[in-house]
Amino acid sequence: MRKGLVDVVAGLLVVGTVTACGGNSSSPTTPTSVEVPASTVTSTPSTGNTGLMVNGISLSELPATQTMTVMPFDPAAVTLISAFGPSHTGIDINTITGGRFLSPGTGIVTLVQLNTGQGRPGTNYRVRIHLTSTGLNALYHFEIDGSISDQTQRDNILVALGDRVTAGQHIGNLWSLGPHAHVHFDMLDAGGRDAVRCPLVYFSPAVATTWESLYDTKIRERDRERIENNRGTFPSLPDLCNDVDLPN
Repeated sequence: MRKGLVDVVAGLLVVGTVTACGGNSSSPTTPTSVEVPASTVTSTPSTGNTGLMVNGISLSELPATQTMTVMPFDPAAVTLISAFGPSHTGIDINTITGGRFLSPGTGIVTLVQLNTGQGRPGTNYRVRIHLTSTGLNALYHFEIDGSISDQTQRDNILVALGDRVTAGQHIGNLWSLGPHAHVHFDMLDAGGRDAVRCPLVYFSPAVATTWESLYDTKIRERDRERIENNRGTFPSLPDLCNDVDLPN
C-alpha cells in the first residue's frame, strides 16, 4: 500500500554481546535498529517506489531496469531449495559455508542487521535491497543453524547501509553451521515489509526455468540420499511456487 511518507528500518551494525562460534543458542542478541524518516516525498511511477530516502539518497534517483535476469545466489554452492507456499512466503536456499548471494538487480541497500532474533535459533543476519527493476525489495535472511560472533556476521555481509548495488553484485555469504542453514529470500512490497508473491515471478523466464530445474535436481538428490540411508523419501511440493501447502 502506497504511503506519502515511509520510514526505512535501518539496521545498525551496532550490536551487544559477542557469542562464541559453534553451538546453538535460543537467545540471540537483540538487534539494534533505528527509524530513519524520509525527509522528502517523491513519486516515480516508473519504478513504483514510495519516496524512500536512505543516507540522503532518494530511491527515485536510481534508474529503472527490466525484468530481473540474475539469480540472487550462486547455484554452485546450493544443497537444497525449499518452495514457496501459502504458509511459507519466500524461498529457502540451503548452501554450504561460503554460499554466495547476489543482488538480482540495480538498487540500494536499505537494511543491514545483525542478530535478528528471528528464524532458526542462533545468530542470524539480514540484508534488504530496494530494487528499481520492480520497485519492490529483495530480503535476504541468513539463518546459520548455530551461533557465530558479531564480527563473523559482519565479515559475511559485503554491503553497507546506503550502498548502491548492481545486478549480480556479491552482497553476502551464508555461514553454515548445520544441515538446516539457509537464506530465506523474499520479495517485499514497496515499503519493505509484507511479502508480495512468489519471488520467481519477478525474474525472466530463463532464470525462472533454471531456478525451477535446480529445485527439482536438489529434491531428487535429497531423496536419493535418504533412500540410500534407509530413511525413505520426504514429501515435497511439485513446483517452486505453489498455491497449496503440503498435507499434514
